[in-house]
Amino acid sequence: MDSSDLGPLFARPADPHYLWILGIALALGSIAFAVVGLVRGRASLAAVSVGLIVFPIFSYVIGTLFVLEESKRVEFCGSCHQPMSPIVEALSTDTDTLAAIHWRKGAVDHGNACYQCHSGYGIWGAVGAKRSGLTHMLHTITGNYEFPLATHGPFDVNSCLGCHAETEAFRAAEDHQDRDLQAAMLSGEVGCTGDCHPAAHPDSARNGIAPGGAVGGR
Repeated sequence: MDSSDLGPLFARPADPHYLWILGIALALGSIAFAVVGLVRGRASLAAVSVGLIVFPIFSYVIGTLFVLEESKRVEFCGSCHQPMSPIVEALSTDTDTLAAIHWRKGAVDHGNACYQCHSGYGIWGAVGAKRSGLTHMLHTITGNYEFPLATHGPFDVNSCLGCHAETEAFRAAEDHQDRDLQAAMLSGEVGCTGDCHPAAHPDSARNGIAPGGAVGGR
């Protein structure tokens, strides 16, 4: 059921962005320099520098930051009919895979669930996730990808530990207390998904088949 049918309490709060404030400030500064130049009857070197060099550079920087921020959204990840939309559709329709279980329980933010699980942990995890995302976009644009979508080794255990390491249920599990298993997980030899827990995504979605059998989510 659509959350809008349940009333305003169940609608996801708006996720505000503030980069536009910096953009407006830079634009107003550029205009101010231009006005000063016009009033004086000549364009100063500072006005020319801001108008032709500084402001365009900052505009590109802000635009890039905004795009990178928007790329964290689930809707953005699912906007590629092939290969990503089947994986996103499976979040709300599948019942057995780990990503869908987290999605249904609300254990991940429905706004940026993909990024939340694939970004690893810490600042370098975020950098790595955005670098991988840009690479995925390049593969999609050029058509340079193959099914099934590759999984590069065990899933990063730090992505899981960032949420689970300090929970009582995780700590109480006897298997998790095994020091040999801990060492194998932290070394990347063993992963959470597909080993002890279900695979993150259904094989059909990794092969570009959406729930219901449609190819590429269409």
